[in-house]
Amino acid sequence: MTKKKSIAICGAGIAGVATAFYLLQQSGDVEVVLIDKNQPLGFTTSKSGENFRDYWPQPIMQRFVGRSIDLMQALRKTHGVTSFEMVFSGYNFISHHKGAPIFGSTDESSSNDNMKVTTDPMTLKKQYPYLDGSIKKVVTIKKAGRLDVHALGSLLLRESKQKGMRFQQGEILAIKQSASGFEIMLDSGNVLKADQVVLAAGPFLNHLADMVGLHFPIINTLQHKFIIPDPKEIIPTDMPFTIYGDAQALDWSAEEAKFFKSEKKYHWLLQRFPAGLHIKPDSGGIKLGWAIQNGDEIPVWETTKLDFFPQVVLKGASKFIPALREYEEHMPSPLIAYSGYYTRTKENLPLIGPTEKQDVFVVGALAGYGTMAGCAAGELCAGHILGQGKLPEYAAYLAPERYTDPEMMKLIESTLGDGQL
Repeated sequence: MTKKKSIAICGAGIAGVATAFYLLQQSGDVEVVLIDKNQPLGFTTSKSGENFRDYWPQPIMQRFVGRSIDLMQALRKTHGVTSFEMVFSGYNFISHHKGAPIFGSTDESSSNDNMKVTTDPMTLKKQYPYLDGSIKKVVTIKKAGRLDVHALGSLLLRESKQKGMRFQQGEILAIKQSASGFEIMLDSGNVLKADQVVLAAGPFLNHLADMVGLHFPIINTLQHKFIIPDPKEIIPTDMPFTIYGDAQALDWSAEEAKFFKSEKKYHWLLQRFPAGLHIKPDSGGIKLGWAIQNGDEIPVWETTKLDFFPQVVLKGASKFIPALREYEEHMPSPLIAYSGYYTRTKENLPLIGPTEKQDVFVVGALAGYGTMAGCAAGELCAGHILGQGKLPEYAAYLAPERYTDPEMMKLIESTLGDGQL
């Protein structure tokens, strides 16, 4: 009897879980063990904004994430629509400037099968009465919405366990490679053996990569989100996920500005903040976020809060939803704040596929879009591991070996915008 190939997936976020699922879906000749310091889906995945969209500046990303959305729809068809929530509520990118180049749009003539551009003032006022009256453009992404990533991940875990996957909780202290395979040492003293290893450790990707002599060109930025109640029902419960497409400086009072100037640690509050503030209705009220940090950080398990972040975001959001000013002085409670890492490459394409080390694979750098791309990432990584001959067109663009192809990198870097929110 032929011995099954053993595969250790290091990291149990949505990408690692999906890789395990598609490995076992596509082959009956593998044994899979999923390893994580915490319970599955408990770190970066649990901090997700839980959104999806198929429209991106890069055609490669549009096809990649589009595939993931199709896979999620297929899962709901197979396991039932109650297996995990997936609502096509749309995305709205909005601007105070009619000529804002959101996804290359100009006016209504830019509308296509993927997006709808609205600039007519009367239409905007009628359809979006909660927006500031001087908003000049709304770009609606049609194949987009929200989903329950924990329920999705739980489904993938349950199905994988039924096919024999094991979960091993423990912190990985070392990974040693020999001619006979890999030995993975855990903090419990356990040693796991595997024929192949998948690095799926989210922000800790390079921590594990260093153990096998690899290093990936990634950075980690710590981003924050929070949820507050909406007792005044300012945000319609059916409002699409709404992203402000304009940069802005915040309108602090003279007293506030004076205080921030007097304290060096608060000088950042007086800067011009980037576009991308986002807000959506949530079962607990309103969920808000803003990727205002871009510095590379060494990841830690216990992240820290950012002072004044809720006040910054509410003030920024009131620029395009004026009624939110009612919450600036008297913020509703309880406030639920949480933080997670965006682990990304410079070009914001993920890393999926074989590495230069024999039998070591990677699935990571899914900065801010791991929820929506997780299924396609897992399917693609599984395809690489199983040696499937025909992989999707986007496979070569997402593989680590792209960095050895100057022509491919030139093509990738020529794309306007990276799709980061």
